[in-house]
Amino acid sequence: MNYRKVIILFILFVSANSVFGQVNYFVPDYGVGVRGGATASWVSFSPSVAQSSTYGLQAGGVFRYVSAKYFGVQVEANFTQRGWTEQSDAYTYTRQLNYVEVPFLSHIYFGGKVFRWFFNLGPSVSYQISDNVESTVTNAQQKPRHTMAVKNRLDYAIAVGTGFEFNTKRAGIYQLEARYSFGLGDMFPNSATDDYRRSSNQNLSLCLGLLFNAGK
Repeated sequence: MNYRKVIILFILFVSANSVFGQVNYFVPDYGVGVRGGATASWVSFSPSVAQSSTYGLQAGGVFRYVSAKYFGVQVEANFTQRGWTEQSDAYTYTRQLNYVEVPFLSHIYFGGKVFRWFFNLGPSVSYQISDNVESTVTNAQQKPRHTMAVKNRLDYAIAVGTGFEFNTKRAGIYQLEARYSFGLGDMFPNSATDDYRRSSNQNLSLCLGLLFNAGK
């Protein structure tokens, strides 16, 4: 996944919205708000690494443009915590990676004006801004991943989520969404001579959102 592919996917989403809007003569509406919740993350390593999920937070802002009945586009800017945990009888190791994330999502919904069930799907671009390590690993137990710095801070993913929303009209739109982000990039070097051929972020999140209508 590169910049060109991400841009093409986003253009396709916007173009589809325009087509549907013209066919159905739907009056577009805009929504802005905030979202936040919890994450469970791990890293897909090759060769594989025995690990468990590490838990963190996700929070940010959201802009939604619904241009057709049952279809729209949602763009977010989130702070997201990812990483992985290794735990054995010999040691524990947790590495938490902090990212700024911008998903570009198609928004498909079903239902009426008050209750809706929705799907979000699309590419996501992230940049790692910091990390934190908690470890009892000794020098003799160290593996390359324990001391290796993240080489590729820019990350790409495909995000897919589903959830429900309740529109109170006057008090805003409340959402509950579960989402999976499938990482496409590798944080560590991945050539044939490197220690890991794959080191991609995998992330589950459960978030609450509050949106307000910003006009039609």
